[in-house]
Amino acid sequence: MTSHGAPYFFALPDREEAGAVARRLQDASPGLRTIDHPSGRPWLIGLWADEDIAVTRAGDDAIALIGTLPRLGDELSRWAGKLDGRADQLVGLSMSLPGSYHVMGSVGGTLYAQGTAYGVRRIHHARLNGCLVVGDRAVALADLTGAEVDITAVALRLPEPLGAQLPERPMWRGVTAVAPGSYLTASATGAPPRHVRWHRPPAPTRPMAAGAAAVRTALVAAVEARTHRGGLISADLSGGLDSTSLCSIAAGRLGEGEMIACSIPGDESVWDDAVYARRAAAAWPHVEHVELAYEDTPLFYSGLLDDGCRTDIPGGVAMSRARSTALISLMAERGSRLHMTGHGGDHLFFHTGPHYHHLLTRRPLLALQRLRGYRTLYGWRWKDLLRQLADRRSYNSALSRISTEASGTLEFTSPGLTWIRQPVVQPWLTPECRDLVTRELRLAARNARPYAPTMGRHLELSALYIGTQECAAIAEAGLRAGVPVTMPYLDDAVIDAALSVRVEDRATPWEYKPLLKEAMRGILPEECRVRTTKVEGTVDAVGGLYRHRDEVGALWQDSALAKAGLIDAAALARLCETPGTPALKDGAVDSTIICEAWLRAVS
Repeated sequence: MTSHGAPYFFALPDREEAGAVARRLQDASPGLRTIDHPSGRPWLIGLWADEDIAVTRAGDDAIALIGTLPRLGDELSRWAGKLDGRADQLVGLSMSLPGSYHVMGSVGGTLYAQGTAYGVRRIHHARLNGCLVVGDRAVALADLTGAEVDITAVALRLPEPLGAQLPERPMWRGVTAVAPGSYLTASATGAPPRHVRWHRPPAPTRPMAAGAAAVRTALVAAVEARTHRGGLISADLSGGLDSTSLCSIAAGRLGEGEMIACSIPGDESVWDDAVYARRAAAAWPHVEHVELAYEDTPLFYSGLLDDGCRTDIPGGVAMSRARSTALISLMAERGSRLHMTGHGGDHLFFHTGPHYHHLLTRRPLLALQRLRGYRTLYGWRWKDLLRQLADRRSYNSALSRISTEASGTLEFTSPGLTWIRQPVVQPWLTPECRDLVTRELRLAARNARPYAPTMGRHLELSALYIGTQECAAIAEAGLRAGVPVTMPYLDDAVIDAALSVRVEDRATPWEYKPLLKEAMRGILPEECRVRTTKVEGTVDAVGGLYRHRDEVGALWQDSALAKAGLIDAAALARLCETPGTPALKDGAVDSTIICEAWLRAVS
């Protein structure tokens, strides 16, 4: 088997034929660790650190937690003691303990496998010689079973941002995904596995005060789950609200020599992030603050031709792996055991208006007032805004209207109060690629279901589900650079707390991330908490495309996407010779770069 970089595991049913799979895995990778079912047959096989797993047994039942674990007393033993051979009794365990981890069970001979509610940690399954194999990483299952890449799944990720808007599908044929918020059970009889829903997002009913208190409690517990083991940790300190909030919580819990806050100042003639990062760091004299010089920071598109893209999906980090891991590599040299980032904060606390499409029918005056504010903020045209507000089509009807013969825009100047945006359909996509996408859109229009009844909640969950997969790819890149990466905002309890707050309290054009600001009152340095400026990184991306245009152009030599019939590589190579061309504006080439790098890595 191919090495997978990040820790991973497989889980096998409590059956005789699982022994052959276990032997095959051990022969291919002799360093794998194994934990047995209570019966003595192999149960869990993979790579993990001692601090990332906790196992307890009670008679014929066993529980394993794998991931970022909180301080555990006798909690697992109590759960194991009350299972009494019923796997469904494991539902609720993860919501009773902070952290981010898989819940695995061997309960009366039944295999139980549960990821996190919103998809940071996932469950997939496939079959090898008729035996069910469950795993946390689709790429590892694909390698084990010899599954072929689903070229249609790749094609759907080329028009931007279509792949992020459609129902999720694995990137390999023969690999099945368990949806976030569902668990898998497999009996010892060999019956097909069952997927059962165990979590539903909370209704947005909490007022601001109660919601902010819940977010605060969940975030503090999430950071505690990362810091309670002691040792040196590092954390991003960009100067923005997300990372500075996490650093503030951690700094309040750690002593001298236990934390390094690290920043990339950027171009200080344009950005003021560095100013706020230094102001925050000054409030924590016991925390070391390290800055990486702007001129030493890789630009976007650096390192495109490395082999670090063996991930479950084509991840956006492929465009910026060298940049994203520059600080992490430095922290690896310093001996950091864990690196904390603010990824996920935007998903929870930054909103641009779609919630008000539904709220218009319940609180019309408030909705119109807020939408007018968003229109002013982003330059929306009244004609576009009113047309979208009047559009009450269903999700499936909206899907049926998407065309590969037209092209949309990624700019905020379009209101985006629609179930699905018309994607950017790049001119270098082949007719065959467009046909594949069109066919799948028609199937989706007939069969797909939204994640929620309202447009705003559906779009929110859709962004979360794809965002957690993207963050898993970032974590993989960080581990390859030498330090495990962790993202407290994406813990289930934190997400639930944020989603439980009333839309009108957390989505407003008048204030940036009001819910997080209120939650961090008294923890975050006040001048950072009330900051009103916001950095935007497009300039760096444009500069990177110019600086690394030869590296980008080299991707289209012997292109994997071209071999699959999805792009016209010669046409794209010509465009990349002049990065300023309108065809490449707004990152139109990014999804093609990402898919090319990924397809090369997994093929």
